This record gives sequence, structure tokens and C-alpha cells, in this order.
Amino acid sequence: MVWLYFLLMIGTIAVPVALVAIQEQRWFKKILFYYFPKVLRPISYQLKPINVYYNKLTPEERKRFEWRAYYFLNTTNIEFRNFDGTRFVNFNAIRYLIASVATQMSLFLTEDCFDAFHRIIIYPDDYVSRVTNRVHKGETNPLAGYIVLSLKSLKQGFVTREDGINLLMHELAHALWLENQLLDYDIFEPEALKQYQEIAQLELHKLSEEGEHFLRKYARTNREEFFAVSVENFFERPGVFSAELPQLYTALTQLLKQDPLQLADTK
Repeated sequence: MVWLYFLLMIGTIAVPVALVAIQEQRWFKKILFYYFPKVLRPISYQLKPINVYYNKLTPEERKRFEWRAYYFLNTTNIEFRNFDGTRFVNFNAIRYLIASVATQMSLFLTEDCFDAFHRIIIYPDDYVSRVTNRVHKGETNPLAGYIVLSLKSLKQGFVTREDGINLLMHELAHALWLENQLLDYDIFEPEALKQYQEIAQLELHKLSEEGEHFLRKYARTNREEFFAVSVENFFERPGVFSAELPQLYTALTQLLKQDPLQLADTK
């Protein structure tokens, strides 16, 4: 009798704990999203025009986009620091913009993308990094699992869409690269990564020698910055990129499993 009472006590504790754990699993959230969407906090349809990319997708791809954007928002703590009440900021719109761009960049990759980064910190303007003690527009810290962004610089990246400079895409590209290279996530296919690295190394060498190059000078800093700058240009100005650096562009289409030019041509 004592043992039965003991087992019942254990059960009353274990079952709720197990249910909470199950509710946090990706597969459980996915079932709810696809089959019981009314129980979830919806993403406002009014915010979808923020991301033109979404409108170019097929119905099936749009549903996948919505799921991944929802999961990103549901599992990533996006916090705003040092904002006062003197100016209006649509925080929800900024959150969805971040989630939609992250989804755009990783839509055809594994769902594990960005899992290592559980927090995004946003400051109104450039800030002093706690890591380097220098002024930054953004940074990606893989060991601590966070990304930091200047809202002013983030928004500037969407003002001129043909200059190949987009802070949000840049830092998210760092996150993907670091997950694959440093944190042992299988983000990229090994063969596609190898091909990209071979071509990137050649272009990085040219960038260091030439006075003029399609990619801005910051790309010559190291391989990580070269990748981040390349991804910015891949999504912002794919037509010019493809014409100027066709081999590198093709390598990125295979690495990211999508071609913005073909996507645009289908609509």
C-alpha cells in the first residue's frame, strides 16, 4: 500500500513535468501549428508585406515560411534595451521582420538553423560591446547564444535594397556559419560547403589584391566576414551578383538551396 501511494506521488509530479517538456518540443509545436492553429498565438497577416520574399513563394512554401517564422518567434527572446518613451517603435513589426528574414535565409535548410541563438538584443543605435568594449552596429556571440543589433543600422539595411549592405542579414549569416563551423550543427551539405569554400578562397585572394571588387572591402577581413557580405549581396542584389561573380553566386545557390533569381522569375 505504501509503495502504491509512493508511485502515485511520483506520477503526479512526473506527468506534469513530462507534459511541459513535450510542449516545448519542435515536433509538438509543429503538430499544433499545422493541425490546431487556433491554440497558438498567430502572426499578424498585416505584417507580411514587410517581407516581399514571402509573396513570391508557392502556397506550400508560404505555409512552411509561416511555420518557421512562428517557431523562430516562439523560441527566440527578442529584447529591446535602452529604449525610452520619447519615440514610437513598433516592436512587434521589428520582431516579425527579424523572424521573416531569418526564415528567408534558411527556408530550404534544416529546421535546426538558429537553434543555438536563443536571444537577440536590440539597442536604439550603435552601442558599446561588452565583449570588445568597442562601438558596434551588431555582433554575433555563438558561445553565449545571442545576437546584438543596432535598430538604426538594422532599419537602414532596408532603405536601400540594392547596395548589398544589410546588417540583419549579415549577422544572421554569421549565425548560420558559426553553427555549422563552430557548434557542429549540420546546416550546410558537406559537398556544397566544400565547393563554396574553394571558390570563396579564390575570390578572397582577388579581393585582397584588386583595387575594385563587387564585394565591399570589409569582406576581405576573413572567411567569416566574406561569407556574411556575400550572403547580403546574394539576397539584396542577386542579378548583379550573378553577372559579376557567377561561380560564387552558383555556389551560394547550392549552399543555401535556393536561387533568388529563379524565385523572382516564377512570379
